[in-house]
Amino acid sequence: MNKSGFTLIEILCTIAIIGIIATMTSFNIINFINTNNDTTEETKEKIITTAAQVYIELDQNKDLKETCFTTGCNITTDTLINAGLISKEDVDNKEVINIKKENQKIKCTIK
Repeated sequence: MNKSGFTLIEILCTIAIIGIIATMTSFNIINFINTNNDTTEETKEKIITTAAQVYIELDQNKDLKETCFTTGCNITTDTLINAGLISKEDVDNKEVINIKKENQKIKCTIK
């Protein structure tokens, strides 16, 4: 007797393998999306801090530069937008950048 077709075991094994592959693929896709979001936030942070540093360096009032590098200062993203250094799309909301000089390096912190 010659029977053609698949046995129940073969079908269950195939479904299990497909399930395992689907699970592994979904985890990779989720990790990729999370990594991409983190990279976007890091990029926005770099844009904002660089714009704040440029604002201080190009500011006509030299007191701002001295104040920021000695005691620290706060610059809002609205100030950077009005100066034309960043666009509204670069920031999610109104943020404050704290700038101070530590160990001969400029440190920017976004609040």
